[in-house]
Amino acid sequence: MSLYADIMLPVPLNQLFCYLVPGTLEHSAVPGARVYVPFGKGRRLTGIIVRTHTDKPADGHTIKEILGVLDPDGPSVLPSQLRLMEWMTGYCMCNPGDVMKASVPAGLRPDSGSNEHTYKPRIEVFVKPGAKLKGYPDVDLEQHLGKTAVRQKETLQKYIELSDLDENPQNPAPVTKKTLADACKSASALKALLDNGLLECYELETGRLPQFNGHTQEPTALSPAQERALNDIRKCFKSKNVCLLHGVTSSGKTEIYIHLIKEHIAKGGQVLYLLPEIALTTQIMHRLQKVFGGDMCVYHSRCSDNIRVEVWNRLAGPNPYKLILGARSAVMLPLQNLSLVIVDEEHEPNFKQEEPAPRYQGRNTAIMLASMLGAKTLLGSATPSLESYSNAINGKYGLVTLTERFRNIKLPRIEIVDTATLRRKKYMKGLFSPILTQHIQEALQNGRQAILFHNRRGYAGTVECPDCGWVQKCDRCDVSLTFHKSTDTATCHYCGQNYRVPVVCPECGSKSLRGRGFGTERIQEEVANLFPKARVARLDLDSAKGGYESIINDFQEGRTDILIGTQMVSKGLDFGGVSVVGILDADSIMNYPDFRATERAFQLMGQVAGRAGRKDRQGTVIIQTRQPQAPVLDMVCRNDYSGFFNEQMQERKTFNYPPYSRLTLVTIKGTDLNSVQSAAAMLAVSLAELFGSQRVLGPDAPAVPKVQYRHIRRIMIKTGLEQTYVSVRTQINEAVNRVASKNGLNGVTVAFDADPM
Repeated sequence: MSLYADIMLPVPLNQLFCYLVPGTLEHSAVPGARVYVPFGKGRRLTGIIVRTHTDKPADGHTIKEILGVLDPDGPSVLPSQLRLMEWMTGYCMCNPGDVMKASVPAGLRPDSGSNEHTYKPRIEVFVKPGAKLKGYPDVDLEQHLGKTAVRQKETLQKYIELSDLDENPQNPAPVTKKTLADACKSASALKALLDNGLLECYELETGRLPQFNGHTQEPTALSPAQERALNDIRKCFKSKNVCLLHGVTSSGKTEIYIHLIKEHIAKGGQVLYLLPEIALTTQIMHRLQKVFGGDMCVYHSRCSDNIRVEVWNRLAGPNPYKLILGARSAVMLPLQNLSLVIVDEEHEPNFKQEEPAPRYQGRNTAIMLASMLGAKTLLGSATPSLESYSNAINGKYGLVTLTERFRNIKLPRIEIVDTATLRRKKYMKGLFSPILTQHIQEALQNGRQAILFHNRRGYAGTVECPDCGWVQKCDRCDVSLTFHKSTDTATCHYCGQNYRVPVVCPECGSKSLRGRGFGTERIQEEVANLFPKARVARLDLDSAKGGYESIINDFQEGRTDILIGTQMVSKGLDFGGVSVVGILDADSIMNYPDFRATERAFQLMGQVAGRAGRKDRQGTVIIQTRQPQAPVLDMVCRNDYSGFFNEQMQERKTFNYPPYSRLTLVTIKGTDLNSVQSAAAMLAVSLAELFGSQRVLGPDAPAVPKVQYRHIRRIMIKTGLEQTYVSVRTQINEAVNRVASKNGLNGVTVAFDADPM
């Protein structure tokens, strides 16, 4: 009886592909194995076997054979990973190939006419004693070298020192050819030693993963409050699979995580530690390495593909890492013995993958993964998401609170500054209020540091003509350009296109073009003028291209006095010397057309404020705004999470938003505006017939209605909590098929986003 395999391939089609398994491959063609197969005309792809069976397809097409198996010694993908991929395909409403490409590093899925892996192991050339050096030290070197080969003798002596050959003649330390060549600085002498047989070369595969050569230490002792929280977490895990740790900023949540990780590793388990921002991994990594040494690894999208392959192979092998620190993509790694998942800063929107598909929520995916493997999940935040906190107080999750900062340092003093009044009274000419300037000056005089937060990069938000109102926009996208003074260009932050700023207005010929609004570049310029002796750095997507690690390390080590940044500075970074935090424009955070705007504002301002006064004394936070009476500001000042939660939950209930419903976003894109609008209108009608008109919002245009020449329309669907994602997807697919059958989707693409952020 013939054996068939259903295979996941990295192609944009919503299906698995059936192939015949040749008899010679039946023993290795098992679920989880990587195989290469013919696809289309002359193309070969790497796929993953999802299942094998003996049911011949009934569609009458010729079934092609699998060409080969890339995992003869066992599958690369674990059964738990296959289950997670299947769940993600359904829940995220995307194609299996999208999930495969997001899950498996490119180096493990070569796509070419060859069955060669794109991953190439690192091979290094080492030097060892040659035949004439066997029996050292009882070797007459003069006989082999003569009396005149001075450079050869020096080179050989350098090898003896580096390899410790005198002390360990039977087992010398490995020495690379490059190391020896650099040390002796005589390539000809080294070549002569190799030619005459005193030394020999050999090749060895060496990994790219960094090696830990230091000494580990025990975790820092917990305070009584931390110890109580840890005990409460242990109790929660006896009855709940998920626990939320709601601890104020600088309460020592990371140290609690470390103690919990150590317990699980001691019992033989693996721990996955997720962070929302890659920039955070460097600082946390150093703290974890002090305790766990070489038992941990780091994995995220900025790791090279070769590094990702080596991490994957190590985790799939017989000696896997015990602790994996990473961003959201780390949930897809082959974790053989997972017992604990920690999702730090669980409220962060960065856990959500927006583009491309699969549009998954890293926190929710981690909870699902842990559930599949019988592991526990700990969510941590000073400002939890409304959904997580709601699950905690309703009993679905456990809840542990930590209300005091480490060493009982008081939460920072927060002052609201009314910039509208200050400008009207001529007390404020630049970006800084007098009180913020004063506090920064005092901090610098006392050897302390300051953080200035503004969630806009660049120099000016737009380039405009004050005479006729012309605004410079992107040709590809329907959005105004951001002026970057450092490069003297106007940039589209959606497609990345750069433009020259015109000298005169193209509409009216005016020479009075100016920038409106401000970004981190302008703040940096003004800080340099106000505090000329201060050492200033900027942390945003522009400056981070050159390496965010050095920026963070310099500030942490006190080599920088003032750090200016976007939301990257708000996410869990621990700086001991910061006494002042300035939020320069709170209005830009609060005034956003989204039902989560108030939640995001509370979280962002609360997290930024939490960077102040973390170690030895109370800090100060200055929030500049034109709306000092905004209710959310009062709640931020009082650190009133309960009041914020109750107010927002009432509003969410009134308008039936999460957590009282689930959202699915349908996005229609195309180059022809009429086609997009027509398809969106037809699809909205079809969806309303299935879900009810009260549950379907739109179609409408997003804030940026065109990106890279493609027009965009969106439809939002609200579904009840009782509906499963399977039933929702079935209904959405039915609506799409109805419109497609009428040729209503010609020239457009339709994408889905479950639980959009």
